[in-house]
Order: sequence, then C-alpha cells, then structure tokens
Amino acid sequence: MATSKRDYYEVLGVDKNASEQDIKKAFRKLAMMYHPDRNKAKDAEAKFKEINEAYSVLSDKQKRATYDQFGHDGLNQQGFSSSSFDPFDIFNQFFGGSGGGVKFSFGDGEDDDNDIFSNIFGGGRRSTKRQQNYETVPYSLNLQTSVDITFQESVLGCKKDITIKTKVTCDECHGSGASNEANAIGECEYCHGKGVVFQQKRTMFGIMQTQTVCPYCHGNGKVIKKKCSKCNGKKYVTNFKNLEIDIKPGILNNQTIIIHNEGNSFKDHIGDLYVLINVKPSKFFTIDHNRLFLHLKVDPLKAIFGGEIVVPTPYGNKTIKLPSQTRDGEIIEIPNAGIKNIKNNRFLSSNGPLFVVISYTKPNIYDRKTLKTLKEIYDQNPNQEVDKFYHDIQKEIGNE
Repeated sequence: MATSKRDYYEVLGVDKNASEQDIKKAFRKLAMMYHPDRNKAKDAEAKFKEINEAYSVLSDKQKRATYDQFGHDGLNQQGFSSSSFDPFDIFNQFFGGSGGGVKFSFGDGEDDDNDIFSNIFGGGRRSTKRQQNYETVPYSLNLQTSVDITFQESVLGCKKDITIKTKVTCDECHGSGASNEANAIGECEYCHGKGVVFQQKRTMFGIMQTQTVCPYCHGNGKVIKKKCSKCNGKKYVTNFKNLEIDIKPGILNNQTIIIHNEGNSFKDHIGDLYVLINVKPSKFFTIDHNRLFLHLKVDPLKAIFGGEIVVPTPYGNKTIKLPSQTRDGEIIEIPNAGIKNIKNNRFLSSNGPLFVVISYTKPNIYDRKTLKTLKEIYDQNPNQEVDKFYHDIQKEIGNE
C-alpha cells in the first residue's frame, strides 16, 4: 500500500517560519548524517533522498510558496516529480557550485582519485555514473498580473477580461534553442562535455580537489553553436492570451486568485496565473473582515423624533426604523448586508453585518416662527447631560 509523503518541514526538523539559514543548517547536518557512503543503515539512502527532496523545495522561494499554500499536490501540478528526483544533484549543488564550497564527485572517472569526499567519508565511492534525468525549465512557469475593480464589484463579484503575455516553447526548435541544421549543438569545449570543471587547491591538509558546474554550459555538457532563428536561442517565444477572470463576491483588496494552467509553459510543463486584486476604496463604506460600516448622515430633528430612514447598501436600499431620541454616533446593525462570508477558502451563503453609524448633520435653517417654537421646547426640556457636564467642570475648577 502506498504511503503518504511526510511534511517537508518535519523531514528537516524545522518549523514553517524557519529562515533560509535555518533550513540550510538543518539540511547540512542531516545530509552528512544519512549520506549512503557514510551511513550504512538500510534506510539511510531512503532518508537521504527524502532530506534532499525536502531541501530542494524549501530552499526555493517559489516552490516553498507553492508548497505552503497547496502542499505536495501543488508541486506535482507544476511538474515537480520525486520519481525523477536525484538527491545527489542537490547534495552536490549545496556543497559546491558557485558559492566556492566543495562539490563532490562519485566514481565518474579518473578525477575521483583525489576526491575530497573520499577523505571525509573514508574512501567510499559510488561507481555508477548518474545522468540528470529531468529537464530544467529555463524560466519561471508561474505568472502574476493584477486587476483593478471597484468596491461594488468586490462586494457583488464580477467578471473581467484581461490580456496576459505568456512564454511558450518555441515551435521552431522545440525548446532546444538551437537551429535545426546539422551540428547546431556541440560539445562544450571548456568542460569537454562533462558539465563540470575541476580545480585543485593546496591546503594545510594536502591537495584538495573541487568540482563546480561548468559556467559555460551550465552543467549540460553541450552548447549551442548556431541559435534558432525564431527564438534567437531563448527556447521560447511570447504569446498574448485573452482570459475572462471570474471574481467571486467578497474578494478583498490585495487578495490573489490562482488560475491553474494559465501561466507560462515549456514543453510538458505549465504554470499557474496569479491575479492580484486591487479594490478601489469606497468613499462611504469601510470594511473590517466581512463587516461593513457606513456613517449615515441624519438630521438631528429626525433623530430626536424617530421614524423610517433609507439606508443605502451594496445590495440596494433598505428602509429601517430609527428609534426616537437616537444619539449621534449610535450604531444600528443590519444583518446580512455586509461582505460575503468566507471559510476555508469557500464562499458561504451568508453575509456579514452592516453597521450604520448615525452621524448628525448641521441643523437646517429655520424661519423665526419655527425657531420660536423650538426654543420654547428647548427651554421647557433642559438637557440633563449638558447640565451635568457644566456642573462637574465648574466643580473641578472651583467655581462653585
């Protein structure tokens, strides 16, 4: 029965917030511990492969982001396959490469005799020459674009037509970057087809041999002698693609929609399109998660007398009853008039609430007769809160 893959963070023994340096440190320790030429336990090679696979993902920012969001399935959709994964390539790249460290070789020929790996691990060597059995994609498969929408469109949802510029495999050279003419691809003269170059350094421990990826052919062992006339050796051409983006109700500013298999492509590999949503803020509504807030202007007399008022919402006008003697700043809740609820990346049928904040306007300009009537009402009904305020402040400053 097939076993499920372990979490990559668990494999390296780090938490999900681990820094790049923490991941490197954990990998270095475990890779040296479980290397098959050093550890003779039956499960050492399997653990070594698992460790290297985990590091190959978590040390790559793009792969790590995909894994954090979508797990192993997300990596598989982007063409990452553990079946074609060679752990020794990752190990070699970590301990060697352009960083100036030591890159180990394992029985690939006469250059093994002074292999520093033999000095470290007691002369153990692997006699089988490994070939790289996966193809490097020459550019990022994932694409990112942005779409601007209005506040109303974010609340109700909408569809937007966009045009994106994608990279696709050149149909002339089929991704080789070379002309179809004979001898367009030849052996790299710098590394003589090995894909690596060797250097010897004299140290206090003796002569040390280092192996690095060939800087001219980048480890391929072959170079293009004559470039493809259509893509000029880039291996890809650009296309423009028109898409209709379905934006669900309740999308918030700076959220990202992922559209699978609409990114760049290279041969059998295809990436995803990441659409960043920019929501133009409303002049009247503010958003807090799935709740809406509206400062509604109300005539003070209307607030005193009470009665029906009309509340504009993104879903249409709603008539509500304003209680008499409603104060400035008082909040009235209207259920299900806010933003669409989202749980576990799923849009639910219910909405959040709309909170209406009552905001007094300046009083109207009244004629003398009306003002006289209002003054009589005021004189007969002094405001107790105002009276208390003046009493307290006079007491504090000693005027009583």
